[in-house]
Amino acid sequence: MELKTSSVAKRLGVSPKTIQRWVKKYNVPCQKNEAGHYVFDAEAVALLEQIKFEQGAALEPCINQENPQHPFSADELFNVYIQPQLNEFTSRLQNIEKKLNEKADDIVSVQLLHHRREIEELASQLHSLEQRIARLEEDVNREQAIITENAKQKPKRRGISRIMSLFV
Repeated sequence: MELKTSSVAKRLGVSPKTIQRWVKKYNVPCQKNEAGHYVFDAEAVALLEQIKFEQGAALEPCINQENPQHPFSADELFNVYIQPQLNEFTSRLQNIEKKLNEKADDIVSVQLLHHRREIEELASQLHSLEQRIARLEEDVNREQAIITENAKQKPKRRGISRIMSLFV
């Protein structure tokens, strides 16, 4: 009689992975077929049954004394196995959230400083442009004043009357 891993697993009521793990851990003597899969004979199956029995015996001290049919109550399982993991997970999650908030604050601070610097540069450029406009307006006003002053001066008489005055 030769059985494959899945058949032995069904017979013992465990998963095929458990059978493979026991074969490696306890050096269960078995053959491999041409595809590299384990093939178990009656002796190997008996050894695996003994391993399963011993694995179950190792868990016996943990059995609830009030109800031997159920090794653990749901509350005990939760308190012993799940609650510590849940507490650790919650702690790690809070730590990650704290780091994330700190990182977000750092990023916002950097962006705020960057925007402030840009605003200061723009304000400086605006001030420079206002000064240039004021100088240009002063130049234009001066030129207009010169033009107006020149227009007010009496124009020189040239032409025929000047020539006539030479002969008189």
